[in-house]
Amino acid sequence: MSRQAKTKGAAKRALERALEDRADPSIAGVTPTMTLGQLGSFWLRHRETHGKVRSGEPLQPQSLAAYRTEVEVVTKALGGVRVCEVTVALLDSALGTIGKGEPYGHLEAHLDRHGDPKWRSTGQMRSVLKGMLDLAVRYGALEANPMASVARTARRRKIDVDHLTVEQAIHLRHLVRPEVQRVPGKRGPNRDLMDVIDFLLGTGCRDGEALGVRWRDLIDLGSDRPMAHVCGTLVEPRKGYVEKLFRQDLTKSGDDRTLLLPDHVAKMLQERRKASQWRSLDDPVFASRTGNWLNPSNIRTRLRNATLGAEEFGLPSDEGLSPHDLRRTVGTLIAHEVSLDAARDQLGHSDGSTTYQHYVGKRPISPDVRATLDVFFGGLPDAVPLIAHEA
Repeated sequence: MSRQAKTKGAAKRALERALEDRADPSIAGVTPTMTLGQLGSFWLRHRETHGKVRSGEPLQPQSLAAYRTEVEVVTKALGGVRVCEVTVALLDSALGTIGKGEPYGHLEAHLDRHGDPKWRSTGQMRSVLKGMLDLAVRYGALEANPMASVARTARRRKIDVDHLTVEQAIHLRHLVRPEVQRVPGKRGPNRDLMDVIDFLLGTGCRDGEALGVRWRDLIDLGSDRPMAHVCGTLVEPRKGYVEKLFRQDLTKSGDDRTLLLPDHVAKMLQERRKASQWRSLDDPVFASRTGNWLNPSNIRTRLRNATLGAEEFGLPSDEGLSPHDLRRTVGTLIAHEVSLDAARDQLGHSDGSTTYQHYVGKRPISPDVRATLDVFFGGLPDAVPLIAHEA
């Protein structure tokens, strides 16, 4: 390599900078003059090689894809900053600006279903930045991780979790019926969307889990205790990480769960099996016409289109429902009618606080505990005359 400049010293400095930029991080490791963009790429390769930080288990490709998205956000906002230039003040300003809803660099906002600005959450970005800078500390490029001192961004408390009432859920089941969705002059839609919606409302599964159920995962459908063993999920294509849709033999949380099915759902599954040509144990319950897995993105699109402009759901005209709305609907109903623990187990969360914060809506009226409180209002004891005591 060579560089030219007006003076020998300037040429030498230009050459040194070029060599620093060209240095292969896989050989040189993390250096103080490396940019955060370069550090992000190195950190991604490190995570792919070494797996999870705590357990050392391999990371799933979809997790690596999600990390890459966050690294791209970091690169857009701070990619030109060198590791030695990273300070608490710089990170505080950048993350605070993004968290408060002001665009930073190429980051932009969108509107949520209530018409309010929906800015990109910085939670995952903070986690990735912490991991990147932790790696810089381990390689000696930083003395301490400045993320440890970065303040959290003040956020407006979320008023409620978006979910459907029972009446809205019943109306949704009507909207997705094939005869309602039929467009004159076009081939009528199949039952897939209607059956998937019923399965989601009857289980609270994630859409990938529901569409990843095989016939071997359904137990005793004709008995009085029909069950579904949720033990896998569909992984959607991610550029550079996941080439095509496939079934992963574990759920998002990594734990299997067996759910008791409502009678209506069990009957729907029995009818679906009779009508399907794909009935072997490893065939998808919700199979395409060619016997392949249904793509979750297609189901999401069909559900959104079916509910666009549906004022009954309190949605703006350009936004429809998502399968996750149904998951929150199930969590809310079970938490209110049974218990928070039951909702946690049904949804497959390891921590009940996740269920409470993100999957349980507020009650319109507090639970009826009057019978419990009535114990305070039993008969008062007879009046006892006061007796004067001499000192």
